[in-house]
Amino acid sequence: MRKYILASLFVITSVLAQAQRMNPVSWSFQAVKKADKQYDVILTANVEAPWHIYSQFVKKGPIPTAIEFKTNPLVQIKGATKEVGKLEKNFDKNFDAEISYYTNKVQFVQSVTLKVASKTKLSGTIDYTVCNDEKCLPPITIPFEVVLQ
Repeated sequence: MRKYILASLFVITSVLAQAQRMNPVSWSFQAVKKADKQYDVILTANVEAPWHIYSQFVKKGPIPTAIEFKTNPLVQIKGATKEVGKLEKNFDKNFDAEISYYTNKVQFVQSVTLKVASKTKLSGTIDYTVCNDEKCLPPITIPFEVVLQ
């Protein structure tokens, strides 16, 4: 009986260890009012060293960061999402391409306008891949939500 209990504990511990997915990126989300009914939605990624996160504009190679906003009839998305941070570019022989990425911190900034003056929420997801010089982690999807008021 003792062997069965120990074996069960080992299996449970192994499963729990696998379930704890490494994620060296922490995210924060905010909306900054710029003018009447106009906001910047700011999605900030803080990246632990020695990891990096890819630009949205990677054409060839790794999976680029992708931001998707859920449709909200009260909110109009204005233009493309901008990247604010120190963009690094290096040729990656694995992809045979120049790759653009961020280390330490990057902000993804999206301008939006409320169609009517009211409090509402804007939500969506961020899909990204994080890598270091030795390996990449599987793609990660993070949901977000900000209040516009």
